[in-house]
Amino acid sequence: MKKKKHSLFVIIILLCICVLIYIFIPHPPCSLLSFDKRAVWFSYGDLEQFSYKSQKDFEKDFSQAIENIKKYHMNTVIVQVRAFSDALYDSKLFPVSKVITHQESLSFDPLQSMIDIAHQNDMSIEAWVNPYRISLNRKSFEQFLNESPHHQWLEDASQTIGYATYQYIFNPASQSVRDYIVDGVREIVENYDVDGIHFDDYFYVAGTHDGTTQNQRMDYVNMLIQDVYQTIKSIDDHVVFGISPQGNYENCISDGADIDTWLSEEGYIDYLMPQIYWSDQYGEGNEAMFTQRCQQFADIPRHQSVILYAGLALYRAGNGEDEDHGWQNRTDNISSQVQILYEHGYKGFGLFRYGSFLQDSAILELESLIHQHM
Repeated sequence: MKKKKHSLFVIIILLCICVLIYIFIPHPPCSLLSFDKRAVWFSYGDLEQFSYKSQKDFEKDFSQAIENIKKYHMNTVIVQVRAFSDALYDSKLFPVSKVITHQESLSFDPLQSMIDIAHQNDMSIEAWVNPYRISLNRKSFEQFLNESPHHQWLEDASQTIGYATYQYIFNPASQSVRDYIVDGVREIVENYDVDGIHFDDYFYVAGTHDGTTQNQRMDYVNMLIQDVYQTIKSIDDHVVFGISPQGNYENCISDGADIDTWLSEEGYIDYLMPQIYWSDQYGEGNEAMFTQRCQQFADIPRHQSVILYAGLALYRAGNGEDEDHGWQNRTDNISSQVQILYEHGYKGFGLFRYGSFLQDSAILELESLIHQHM
């Protein structure tokens, strides 16, 4: 009996030693290639920098962008083809995006060109759609007012919600709105060889909550998310549907992004990519904000069919203007964050955004990423 107790005691001691070693001894760097998704967001601001005068000019610019990200072993591009109820593709439902192209019309289809170039370079491409946003400023407001087939909805509070000067979203409570958004997704999936449909973090936004409860907002958004998922899968089961909500859990829930349901139940999304845009030197106490938020999302119960990725804030590299000091004090934030993601079971990440690949401070972060993980 004493021998058994002694053996059990020895086992407990050994386990404690193993735990201490795991916690306090640095872990070997993970391989960058161990992540299934290594994505780059091309926001409308990035896409606006390309030439739309001709297909040749556009394809030259986008091909150069692909070369710029390939050298850092990225394998996915997420291109914002609808930022303001408009389209960077040939659409019968949405007007051409003058916000991006600065053109009245186009002689070619930018999305088709981007798909061709991405696939020629063995990269996946996802069409990024902002489902509800109509406008953020006068230019995007006038585009909707003058070009959209649903411009009359601006005068109908059941269809749109205005929350500041020139700032409007579609009303998520409206069945007509949901049908319109779903039809727009269907148009892309039916007509283009995209690898995914991607929604960002704009659902209800601050100033649009009046007249609804938190549960109502989540219910209205959930109806859309389910409809979009089912529509995509009915056309092509290989096309993935993912959402990139805010990295602040409480804000997600308040704005109608029911991430608990999306993660834990089948039939809503294929992946979640929360925007965990903090460093681990946040505030005066150098709080490990990134690690805390990373853990928070990883701890949410998740259905086996749903994959967890994370959005990383490459654009903040070198930023010394706020209280998140890590971005100014270090050049290995992204590298460290990738390691943390790996240790928490994340399967990939997205870098926001392409324009940062051209900035010296972000290049230092990218070089550290390659040095540590390749």
